[in-house]
Amino acid sequence: MQFSRRKILTTFGVAASTVLLNNCASNPLPKQLSQINVFTNVSNNPEIQSVRLGILPSMEVAPLLVAKNKKLFAKYGMTDVELVPFKSWQNICDRTAIRTELGTNDDGLDGGHFYSPLPELMNEGLIKGHPSKTAMYVLMRLHTNGGYIVASKRLKPLGIQLKRVTIAPWQDVAKLFGKPINSAIAEIGSNYDLWLRYWLASMDIIPQQDIDILTIPLDEIIPQIRQNKADLLCLDSWNTLKLIDANLADPAIATGEIWHNYPGEIMAMRADWVDKYPIATQALIQATIEAQIWCDDPANAQELNTILALSFSDSRNLISEPIKMFSQLFKNSPKQKMRSLKTASSNSPNSIKYWSNEGISVSYPYKSHDLWFLTEYRRWNLLPADFETKETIDAVNREDLWKNAAKAIGVPDTNIPISTSRGIEKFFDGFEFDPDRPEQYLQRKAQ
Repeated sequence: MQFSRRKILTTFGVAASTVLLNNCASNPLPKQLSQINVFTNVSNNPEIQSVRLGILPSMEVAPLLVAKNKKLFAKYGMTDVELVPFKSWQNICDRTAIRTELGTNDDGLDGGHFYSPLPELMNEGLIKGHPSKTAMYVLMRLHTNGGYIVASKRLKPLGIQLKRVTIAPWQDVAKLFGKPINSAIAEIGSNYDLWLRYWLASMDIIPQQDIDILTIPLDEIIPQIRQNKADLLCLDSWNTLKLIDANLADPAIATGEIWHNYPGEIMAMRADWVDKYPIATQALIQATIEAQIWCDDPANAQELNTILALSFSDSRNLISEPIKMFSQLFKNSPKQKMRSLKTASSNSPNSIKYWSNEGISVSYPYKSHDLWFLTEYRRWNLLPADFETKETIDAVNREDLWKNAAKAIGVPDTNIPISTSRGIEKFFDGFEFDPDRPEQYLQRKAQ
């Protein structure tokens, strides 16, 4: 078992140009991946047909919703897949960490939708409220793109131009109007937290020193902005749209502009479940890969909109115009006034993608991306100094299971990355992350 081997070894308005990621370490993927003819290998039936996966309702989990709605899970023998919605990743971690008999407790989860590096933190017992370790495996990435940094309407009449300037002039003017400028995210340490910190730091604004980063639950963001509690927020596209529709904020920059083709959120599961049910695990990955390919096919856009709308039935926005709402989100241009979100086309450079983008694999879980998230955590002192980065990644990342599943459904070898590293990554501010030299990245960012 991979985990046991590790124990033997004892890890606004910014107009910036983006640079295509270096993908020299992997085979480029053809742009027409939706034409892959997947097939079912029925020689092995899953050891169990049921599984409970936690999700946060968002565009990012579209592949899981599609796999269930289109009966792709059932196609591969997983006839009882329950997608359980939660309000926070902390809730998903709490339920996943419950140690009960596998798959039989209504309070527990077997895995689901996470951001990086939550599985690594759970694996090492670094989750708040859960000091004990929960062995985890990362199985796949679910998407790229989809997030935005937005600026509240309060900043506009102040005449503040969100460019590469210090925060001091902003704060002085804002205080004259009664409230300092604050930024906010829904959960500390989340990917949206990291994108926001990166963006602020690129303008020489030191997070938590020059500007506070508040933690505001998603269902409280609109009232908090109305009270001028926060002005700069990093959110997913669905919650961005809510703020635009409420006329409370304008888009500043897409997270895809900060890091083009960045690694999005992931599907991860408890290691004990995966180790006990390897065939069922492969079936889940197979179905989700097929769903990702389906989601990226423009011919399926309207049906995808419908599936998303019906899946998020708790949203008040869906009562009146569900299909229109998600059609706008899918096109990555919720409103004409969101001009910073590029074009009203699903071919936009910042459109959310699930399987591939510009010939680059979206779904494959590169270990080099796990390394960036952990390195960025180190940058912001969110990890202990003695954290075993490489060893933890090797224990948690199961890219081998992704490859096995991809081959089993007929994905050509030329579409499967040949390296666990995507190579040197380039960011909008000119900085680079070389997975072979993470310490060099930290040193340059500290300057």
